[in-house]
Amino acid sequence: MNKRLLQLLAVLLSFVLVVASCGGDDDSSGASTSEDSSSASSEEAPAEEEAPAEEEAPAEEEAPAEEEAPEEQREASDIGVTEDTITIAVIVADLQGLIDIGFPLPAALSTEHLADRFINYFDDWNAEGGINGRMIEGITIGWDPLSPATMEQSCTEAVLDNEVFIAVNASGFSQAFIPCFTEDNDTTFFYGEVASQEMIDAAPNRLFALNPPSEIAGQAGAQLIVDQGLIPAGAKVGILDSTNPPIASAGESAAEILQGAGYTTTTITVNTLSGDNAAANAEGAAAVAQFTAEGVDHVFVILPFIYADGFWGEVGALEPSWGRTILDSASSNCTPFGASRTNAAAEGAICVTSYDSYALPDGGLRDDDTFEAQCREEWLEFFPIFEGQSDRGAPSGEVGLEASDGSLLNSDYAPGECTMQYLIKEALENAGINPTRDSFAAAMKELSGPQAFRSNGEGAFGPDKNYFSTQMQAVQFTLASRSTERGADGTFNGCPAPVNCWIPITGEWFKIEE
Repeated sequence: MNKRLLQLLAVLLSFVLVVASCGGDDDSSGASTSEDSSSASSEEAPAEEEAPAEEEAPAEEEAPAEEEAPEEQREASDIGVTEDTITIAVIVADLQGLIDIGFPLPAALSTEHLADRFINYFDDWNAEGGINGRMIEGITIGWDPLSPATMEQSCTEAVLDNEVFIAVNASGFSQAFIPCFTEDNDTTFFYGEVASQEMIDAAPNRLFALNPPSEIAGQAGAQLIVDQGLIPAGAKVGILDSTNPPIASAGESAAEILQGAGYTTTTITVNTLSGDNAAANAEGAAAVAQFTAEGVDHVFVILPFIYADGFWGEVGALEPSWGRTILDSASSNCTPFGASRTNAAAEGAICVTSYDSYALPDGGLRDDDTFEAQCREEWLEFFPIFEGQSDRGAPSGEVGLEASDGSLLNSDYAPGECTMQYLIKEALENAGINPTRDSFAAAMKELSGPQAFRSNGEGAFGPDKNYFSTQMQAVQFTLASRSTERGADGTFNGCPAPVNCWIPITGEWFKIEE
């Protein structure tokens, strides 16, 4: 019975549930029905609501393609640099004044020829599209080696009249007037010869040179003499100095080395800044007797060769017993050209220099290295006056120098200009699309590479090194003339051409101590 009662109650309950579900929200349904429905619902576990479908993460937006930086446009970035041009002053000697006083110079050494040693390269660069799209404008500015006023005027003409970016000079320009460019007018000056370290320090980002500074020339020259024992211990050494301060610094450096080694020194100074060549040579001639009277055992000569002829002439006349050294601190002193114009009385003089020599210490001649051969090829291409012939050791500008065997020799190429223009080109290319004097200086200090006829064929600038040469050697002044016969080794008394020359003593090169 109880079982039947339970079954009945279950049916009744089911009926109630059906009614409730059919009634929904009908207002006629009683409260009790709603409560029962609610109670029943709470007793059943509510169906677990399905989690809403996980929304797909929005596709990661592709990063917008990085926009290429707009190409930098050329603009007028510094004095001497426009959107389309870079102006370079080529400072070259007008040699007519020397010719007028009878100084022996080849006819081909005209101002135009000296300038074209740079300008022709500029023309080549321009034909190939220029430097980073800019054309190079080369401005030729002349000066007279016998007139200091014209040297100062060349500076004014370059920096004020023409507002150049760079000024270049391969040889001869007096160091005394370089500060007009570098210090007074903040203009870069690239010099093919010797500048003083003091001048470099005064304008570290504006002055560059190929040769070691005059201070190094003085130290190296004196140290070699001391190390080789070429002067008796305790001897007196004469120094024939110049009023040109950068040149004089070589004499001061040499004196320090000599005095430190126990020698005494005496100095005679010749006025090389007056422009009076005759007076300077007369002072040099008088120095010979003065040195002899003071009992010197050795003399260091620092004068530029155009002012030293009087001294050497008097040495030849009086034949003093003392030894002699030429310091490589003045224009062309220890170059083939300088040797060809130096009096025979300098025979045996020693020079420590960064200049090379085609002459070998034991006779014979060396060949061009790869870079030198390239320079010589360009030389012949640029200057048809030499008719496709360029002879090692033949003085600059010579055409048809006759040897004793009747052969005719033409000018050796110009190694300084060749090296310089390659350095200028690379530095300009690396100085940026809009070069400034500072960016050009920074680019120069990064350069290293081959060097023609100097420093054993190599060179390098550096963060604190504004000269390109890295090595020096000892050479000796040797005599040759047009009457000297060519030997079996192809030389004229060891010289590459029938003119006085410098011959390496050992052929050994030594690194310059920085």
